[in-house]
Amino acid sequence: MYKLVVIDLDNTLLNSSQKISEKNKETIKKVQQKGIEVMIATGRMFVSAYPFLKELGLENEVIVYNGSMVKNIKANKIICHNPIKKEYAKEIVKDIKSKDLHINLYQNDKLYVDKDNEYKRRYEEISGVNAIQVDNLDQFDFDAPTKLLIIEDDREKHQYYHKYLKETYNDIIDVTESKEYFIEIGAKGVNKGRTLQKIIQTKGIRQDEIIAIGDSYNDLEMLSFAHIGVAMENSAQKIKDMADVIAPHHENDGVAVILDKLILN
Repeated sequence: MYKLVVIDLDNTLLNSSQKISEKNKETIKKVQQKGIEVMIATGRMFVSAYPFLKELGLENEVIVYNGSMVKNIKANKIICHNPIKKEYAKEIVKDIKSKDLHINLYQNDKLYVDKDNEYKRRYEEISGVNAIQVDNLDQFDFDAPTKLLIIEDDREKHQYYHKYLKETYNDIIDVTESKEYFIEIGAKGVNKGRTLQKIIQTKGIRQDEIIAIGDSYNDLEMLSFAHIGVAMENSAQKIKDMADVIAPHHENDGVAVILDKLILN
């Protein structure tokens, strides 16, 4: 018997219009009525994820920033926070700035940028969060940020800098990808899977009682950790290859279909 279902938001539970379909909502409610807990695990900020949590009526924990933060939704209280060390973040921001890449910096659930460009505007639209613009992130007096994010459309450049950051800063950060134009940077050893592992210890839930559903590279550890790791049909091939089960496309209520199959039927 499963006790916990952990679901990613973007390109998993949400369709391309950034909406939760009625079918997905109804199915999640039915799963909860069977006494099974539903939890969201996302790369988003808490403030960005909150409207969806509210829509689903969730009040438990939520994993945000790819596992760098866990919050209790009802109490709006941080349960754990693993930011990037300030001195590491300063070094990386300076390096990224020197390469003229667009960078988002996240601190105290606020988003900071120093460029007003297409990337900033696109991110604001996706996240529903207005960025705070500063003159220069390199000179900005920030504390240890929860996460850094590079946005780069050019796939060749994206892959080059993804590899560069992994190789250059391997000892101090983890680098992953949530969308094909996002390079996600978090504290070393922090990911959705490891954070989920810590959460279940406090809940008395076993690994073999968990289903996890996701679509991207930032979901890999979570899908590997869960007893059943479900990849969406729209996932990259590498994600599908390691998953236990493939759900239909996120545009076709894939979450509802797979929960119906694994739990309700």
